[in-house]
Amino acid sequence: MPGVISGMDRLLAFDYDGVLVDSYDVFKRYFLEACRDQDVKAISTEEDFLSLFDGNLYQRMMQQGLSRDQILSIVLAVRDGIMAEQDIIQLYPGIHDAVHALAEDHTLAVVTSNDTEVVRHFLQMRDIDRFTDVIGSDREPSKHAKLQRLQRQHHDARCYYIGDTAGDIIEGQQAGVATVAAAWGWHSEQRLTKAAPDHLVHTPAELRSLFSE
Repeated sequence: MPGVISGMDRLLAFDYDGVLVDSYDVFKRYFLEACRDQDVKAISTEEDFLSLFDGNLYQRMMQQGLSRDQILSIVLAVRDGIMAEQDIIQLYPGIHDAVHALAEDHTLAVVTSNDTEVVRHFLQMRDIDRFTDVIGSDREPSKHAKLQRLQRQHHDARCYYIGDTAGDIIEGQQAGVATVAAAWGWHSEQRLTKAAPDHLVHTPAELRSLFSE
């Protein structure tokens, strides 16, 4: 069980896929299908897919030799697929109550590789729209740049990034924010631990307790 972080004036930035929503199967399926359509042989297996999230998704795709046009085509295919299957994508158990409780005392935001409007639409559908800002990849592909922007906007608050992949933790570290690894998401606890997050939580209830007064 993690310790308790005391004090007010905290900005909690959440990743979306893998932290708020259980979108792994849908996201992976459309992503790998789009890679096949684009004849991207370097990304064809589940491990290929997961390894993209060991760093920044878009940088990793470029390192695999994808062109900007290929990346855009893949991103649009995934966005359309996720929109088509919004009804079957669910919140992680307990995350609804945790977010509502945390929003009572803290400023919340979403920093994601997903599309801003896709995320906003889902949050409204699931009655979990308690975030002051949602910053998707269409606004800025770099998560650490998004986190730095949030820090400038909320310069009096202590910022935490809550992510479920090693790449999330690394980008949070690059931005100079405290990091919280959510072990219920896409990357294994072992993979997350190697990235050396400041905190590790196993359930949304633990996350809520971490920031209890």
